[in-house]
Amino acid sequence: MTEQKPVAKQEKSHERYHIPNLKRALEVFELLAKNPNGLSLPKIASTTGYSKNSIFRIICTLQDCGYIKRNADRTVRISRKLAALGYASFGESNIVEKSMDVLRQMRDNLGETAMLGTMLEDECVLIEQAPGRFPFKFLGEVGMRICLNASAPGKAIMAYLPKDEQETKLARMKFVQFNKNTINNLSDYLRELVGVKEKGYAVDNGEEIDGVNCVGAPVFDAHGYPVASIWITGPGKRVRASDFDKIGTIVRNYANVISGRLGYGLI
Repeated sequence: MTEQKPVAKQEKSHERYHIPNLKRALEVFELLAKNPNGLSLPKIASTTGYSKNSIFRIICTLQDCGYIKRNADRTVRISRKLAALGYASFGESNIVEKSMDVLRQMRDNLGETAMLGTMLEDECVLIEQAPGRFPFKFLGEVGMRICLNASAPGKAIMAYLPKDEQETKLARMKFVQFNKNTINNLSDYLRELVGVKEKGYAVDNGEEIDGVNCVGAPVFDAHGYPVASIWITGPGKRVRASDFDKIGTIVRNYANVISGRLGYGLI
């Protein structure tokens, strides 16, 4: 019986097949994803360590293909076309298509801005929203990054991740402290995640922006994996802590509708 080579050696052997410019373009994508407002070409070149000429050629190609947009100040940023490819990766279970009417219903029911997000590496990312009905409302920019330790969607997804994946993300978590309400240590965060699983919803009690509260719940795919979260965001005077349980039950029920559309509970 032939002994199987270690996985690490198998992966290393692929390096000779790499396409250098493709690898560079992917690194540019990753860098721009961490800087949604855009970066200048010299900054991209200095950060990646590649020549300005190489970066210029990559940016021109990506722009002509519609994946990069130029800002008025000549910096470049990722376009929504790339997000569309991400949405398409859900295949027949396109989560945006299956969520928008539910987001609008939740927005109409609660009045506040309803949002949909998913996990991207060690953060959540906003992928769609239904603006609130109040004259004064909170809106996010699609593609906006959201930390895991101080957000309702981050907690909602983290609480239901498989144990090994959850532990990996927890080991890398930086616990950025935004104010006195922010959970800033692992033990308190783990207790919070236990509470999320007990209730079925998560809250941000002014933990990132003082006076702004959020209530969210996880969305599961057919295999029970938390592929996304939906949540509402509003001022603490309207989204009161005393109403978290009532609001959480409503949000969780809407999340269950989307999960059902993705096949959750059918396998």
